[in-house]
Amino acid sequence: RVLDRLFGYDLSGLVWKKVRYGLSAGRVQSPALRILMEKEREIRAFVPEKFWVLGVDLKTKSGKMFTAICTEEPKTGKEAEHILKAVEKGSWEVVSVEETEAGRTPRAPFTTSTLQQVASTRLGFSPSRTMRAAQKLYEAGQITYMRTDSTNLSKDAVSSILSTIEKDFGKNYVAPHEYKTKSKNAQEAHEAVRPTNAGKISAGKTDDERNLYELIRARTLASQMTDARIMRTKITSNIKDTDIPDFTANGSRLLFDGWLKADPDARGEEIELPKVADKESLTLVEARSEEKETQPPPRYTEAGLIRELEKRGIGRPSTYASIIGTLENRNYVEKQGRTLLPTYTGDVVSTFLEEHFPTYISDTFTAEMENELDEIADGSRDYTKTLKDFYTPFTKDVKSKDKVEKRTNMGDAP
Repeated sequence: RVLDRLFGYDLSGLVWKKVRYGLSAGRVQSPALRILMEKEREIRAFVPEKFWVLGVDLKTKSGKMFTAICTEEPKTGKEAEHILKAVEKGSWEVVSVEETEAGRTPRAPFTTSTLQQVASTRLGFSPSRTMRAAQKLYEAGQITYMRTDSTNLSKDAVSSILSTIEKDFGKNYVAPHEYKTKSKNAQEAHEAVRPTNAGKISAGKTDDERNLYELIRARTLASQMTDARIMRTKITSNIKDTDIPDFTANGSRLLFDGWLKADPDARGEEIELPKVADKESLTLVEARSEEKETQPPPRYTEAGLIRELEKRGIGRPSTYASIIGTLENRNYVEKQGRTLLPTYTGDVVSTFLEEHFPTYISDTFTAEMENELDEIADGSRDYTKTLKDFYTPFTKDVKSKDKVEKRTNMGDAP
C-alpha cells in the first residue's frame, strides 16, 4: 500500500504539471490504461479490405432445408460472380458428412475475476455493480467471501452440492470434480465464491442480488456435474464435376445435457442439421453473395479487460473493479454499452507515461512487483529493502523529467 501511494503520488504530481491538474497515475491503473490505448492504436491503424461471403439454401430429398457457406471468401466481385453463376447452373450433391461426438466439461466455480467477467457478459453488470451485490449477499450469509482467486471447494461444501444435484437432477448428473487454481499467486485461504447452502434456490433482497445469486449457484452446481455430450455435424456439399470451392454447414445437437441442466444459459445457440447421406442429391433453393469488409479488432469490454489483466498477472481480483472505476472517474475511458473507449485525456496521459516511464507501466515490471508484494506478504522478502530498491531509481527518474515540455493545454480539471 505504501509503495502504491509513493508510485501514485510522485507520478500523479508530474502528470499534474505536464498534462493537467487533477489527473492521476497509478501502479496498476496506468498499465491498464496502456493496454486499452495499445488496442486503440491498432484500431486506428487498421485498413479494411473487401471480401464476399457466398451462401446457398439447399433442400434434401426428404424436403428438409439447410444453409451452407462457401469455404473461400473471394476478394473481388468478379470472382464471387463466377462462383455464383456456377452454383446456380450445376447439380448439387452431398460431398461428405462428418459426425463427431464431443464432451463439454463444466467450468470451475467462480473466483472474483470470473464472477465479474460472467456477470458482465450475461447480466450486463459492471465489476463494481457485481461486487456491491456480492458484498450484500456475503453480509447476509448467502455466499462465501467474494474476494478470492481460489477455485477450491471445501469437503463439506462438495458433499452438500453433490446431494443437491442428486436430489434436483438425479444420480446420473453427479460427477465430483477438483479444480486447480490457475492464478500464479492465488490466495488459497478462501474457497471459490459459492452459496453457503447449495439447496437454496434463490437469495437476495434486490433484483441484482437475486440474479447474481442464481448465477453463482448455477455455476457451483454445474462444476460438480457430468460432462454434456454433443454431436457435432459438418455437411460438405458442392455441384457435380466442378473446380469451385466447397460449401459447408456446421451444426450440433445435444445428446445429454449434463451440467448444462443446472446452467442452461451456458449452452449457446445450436443449429441442428438434417440427416443426409454421402452423394445424396440436393436441390438449390437460393444462392446469394454479400459484400463485406474486414473489421478492426474489437475494443475491450470490462470483462475482456479483467481477463487480460489476469492473464498478464497485473493487479489482483480485489482491485479489478476499483481499477476500472478509477479509469472512468478520471475520464480516461468512457463506456459505450459494455465497451471501454479511451478518451482524449486517456490518450494524452497514456502517451506521456509510455514515452517517459515505459519501464514502470510495462507488463513485466507490474507483474514482477505483484510477485514481490506477495513474497513480502508471506514473509520471504524484506519489505524495507524492496521499497528502497524500487523508490531510489523511481524518484530519480521522476525528478529527471521535471524539465520536459508540457504535453497539452487542456485547462484545469474541475
